Amino acid sequence: MTTMNVLYLVHRLPYPPNKGDKLRSFHELSYLRRRHQVWCGCFVDDPADLLHVDAVRAMCADAAAIRLFKAVSTPRGLWNLARGGTFTEGYYQHLQMVRTLHRWNSQVAFDAVLVFSSGMAPYAQCVNAPRKVLDFCDLDSRKWTAYARRASGARARLYDIEGRRLATRELQWLNEFDAAAVITDAEAADLGVSALRQRVFTISNGVTIPELPESQWIPPTPVAGFVGCMDYPPNIDAVVWFVREIWPLIRRRVPDASFEIVGRHPTRAVRALADAPGVHVVGEVDDVFSFVRRFRVSVSPIRIARGLQNKVLEAMAAARPVVLTSAAATGLSAKDGVHYLIADAASAFAEQVVSLLADPDRCFRLGAAARRFVAANHCWEREMSRLESLLFAPAPSSTSG
Repeated sequence: MTTMNVLYLVHRLPYPPNKGDKLRSFHELSYLRRRHQVWCGCFVDDPADLLHVDAVRAMCADAAAIRLFKAVSTPRGLWNLARGGTFTEGYYQHLQMVRTLHRWNSQVAFDAVLVFSSGMAPYAQCVNAPRKVLDFCDLDSRKWTAYARRASGARARLYDIEGRRLATRELQWLNEFDAAAVITDAEAADLGVSALRQRVFTISNGVTIPELPESQWIPPTPVAGFVGCMDYPPNIDAVVWFVREIWPLIRRRVPDASFEIVGRHPTRAVRALADAPGVHVVGEVDDVFSFVRRFRVSVSPIRIARGLQNKVLEAMAAARPVVLTSAAATGLSAKDGVHYLIADAASAFAEQVVSLLADPDRCFRLGAAARRFVAANHCWEREMSRLESLLFAPAPSSTSG
C-alpha cells in the first residue's frame, strides 16, 4: 500500500496504553505510523501524561497535545447541554484544536481522517480529506443511559438527557462519515438504522499473549483480583458491590482468601474497602502483569458495561480463570462454562469464585481454554489491518469479520 497522509484525532493522549480507550488508540496509532505519515491531534487531561507527549510526537509527522482542564471543560459541557446540545461536545470544544487543524489543513493534503470517540467527531469538519472514518469504540450514548439508571434525582435526569441527545448525534455522524467502527457486534446492532448499516463495522480489540510457563498458571495462594482504573464509575460500582455483597460469602467458605484491587487513582470509596477482612487496595503499579500472575481467579463484577472489557481479555491471555457478570461478557464471543464463568446474583458470583479457589485443576483447565480463545480471536495486527482498510479502500458491506 502506498504511504498516505493520515490525520488521527483522539480525545486523550494515546500513550501510555494503561487504560481501555488508550490501549485501543495506542495500537491504532502504532499500526498507522508504521505504514503512513500520521498527524495526531489529541488532548491531555491527566497531568501525568505530560511526561509522555514527546513519545507521541516521536511517532508522528506532527502532533498537537493540548492541555484540557476539567475545571474549564465541565462548565463548558454543562453550558452546551443547557443550550440544547450535548455535554460531550461542549466538554471537548477547544479553540486551539480548531486552529491547529486549520493550520494543518492548509499545509497537508490529507488522504484520510480517523477520529477516535464521539467527543472528537465535530473536529472532522475542520479538515478536507477524501475519506473520513469514525471509531466510536463504545457508544457513549449508551453509557450515559446506563449511568442514568444507576443514578437518582437531577443527576439521573441530566445523564438521561445526555444519553438521548448523544444517540441522535451518533446517527448524524454516521451519516456524515464514510464509515464507522465499533468494538462489538452488539454495539453495531445498537446503531441499527437500516439505511446506514453498511457503514458500520465491528473492529474488535486485540490482546498481547504474555509468556508464562504452565507451572506458573495456578498461584499457590487463594487470591482473587480486579484490575481497572479506579476512578472510573463502573469500576467503582463493581468493586464496592463485590466487597460489600459477594466477598463476605466467599470468606465464609475460604477464610484465608484475599482480594486485591489493582489500578490507578482509587477514590475514597475504593480506598475504604481496605477495611474489609482480606481486601487489599493496591492502587497504581508499574507492572500490572506481575499482580495478575498472583491471582488464582480474576473477577469482573461489572454492572455498567459497554463494548469489550480489556482487562478480562488480558486476564484470559494470562491463563487466569475469570468470573464475570453477563454485562461484562457482552462484547465477548467466548462461551460460559468453557472460557469463563458468568454470574449476576451475588450468591451465584460468590459460588463460582469459591469453586475455583478450591479447585486448582479446574482453574488450570478454564485458564488454558481462555488463553487459547483470546490467542485465536483477538489479534491486534489483524484488527488494525481491517481498520486500515476502512480508511483507504471501499468498505465491504459487512458489519463484522
